[in-house]
Amino acid sequence: MAISDQTLHVKSFFANSVPEAIEMARQELGGNALLLNTREAPPEARHLGPLEVVFGACPPAAPGNSAVAGTNAAAANPGLDDLRQRMDEMHHLLARIVPQNTGKRNRDGVIEQALLAADIEPELVYELSDAVRQRAAKQVREIGSVRAQAELDAAGLLRELAAEIESRFEVQPGVGRITALVGPPGSGKTTTLVKLAIAEGIAQGRRVRLISTDTERVGGAEQLRTFASILGVNFQAVESVSALAQVIESAPEDGLVLIDTPGYSVATLKEIGTPLAEYLSGRQDVDTHLVLTASMRAASLKQVASAYAIFHPAKLIFTRMDEVSSYASAFCESVRQSLPLSYVSAGQDIPENLTAATKQTISESLVRQLPEFLQAVA
Repeated sequence: MAISDQTLHVKSFFANSVPEAIEMARQELGGNALLLNTREAPPEARHLGPLEVVFGACPPAAPGNSAVAGTNAAAANPGLDDLRQRMDEMHHLLARIVPQNTGKRNRDGVIEQALLAADIEPELVYELSDAVRQRAAKQVREIGSVRAQAELDAAGLLRELAAEIESRFEVQPGVGRITALVGPPGSGKTTTLVKLAIAEGIAQGRRVRLISTDTERVGGAEQLRTFASILGVNFQAVESVSALAQVIESAPEDGLVLIDTPGYSVATLKEIGTPLAEYLSGRQDVDTHLVLTASMRAASLKQVASAYAIFHPAKLIFTRMDEVSSYASAFCESVRQSLPLSYVSAGQDIPENLTAATKQTISESLVRQLPEFLQAVA
């Protein structure tokens, strides 16, 4: 939908990528179309394209004294100068993504296209692409040869992009002696806890104690109780924070204590989850991992992660990796929260589908489409 007034014409374009939307905007709004915002398309418009890209363009000046008209418009709208300044700044981004000569295919915007295709959030895409160009320019200056510059366009560019991505986040596999998993309903906490019990406990000859605090929900602790029986490890269900404290204190010093927690929704988390959050976050010896699903929409993922910040998690675990095409959600959330990734899970098999997070695995999934885009514009 377009909104017009005397000073500005604003319109949203729905497309598969930002460069595609820019092409559409230039054809309809002209060469002065300036990118104002990029966001995920709302559900009702998703059939038009996954991205909603908003552009602005000033309409042609009315016949007559354009200088006077511009002065009068600015006087009538004091915020116009700020808007124009913002649009000028966005023009640089626009020019970087799509060259003025759109009829000639070249490598401009290839990094952005590849990262957007990997589902990385737009803001982070542009940060990464700027940093990679700076890295590439530095490499060319240091190498100082035409042949090296040509090679950097392909293999070197891929290498620099992977290096930049890996510099933006950390991985920290492993669990503490006392480890708690927190997260929303259906995130896979219980299954992940069992996988950790096998991989980090039983496989290493450690005594394992499984604790469930999910006693309010009917049958909430029964699944973990069943797993504990199969594995032959100690299990206890606790109904209060004080009971949890007693069980933790009675655990052997050389053992592994794994705590399963209720799946609080965002709406109920502060209402009924605060006591547990305060207890776990107040203990320095509890290693709390926030368990999130990779298939969750970006907006919902941010909302849930922000709500669970009351637990002060130390690490992130991502499940359902088999339902997505890349590690974009894990990467973006790790960057946004400045929290390391510990494990990723790609299925229900126990314990095979739990693997320690590595920078290489994540970066490779995010850059693997770059060669295809480079080849397409070669």
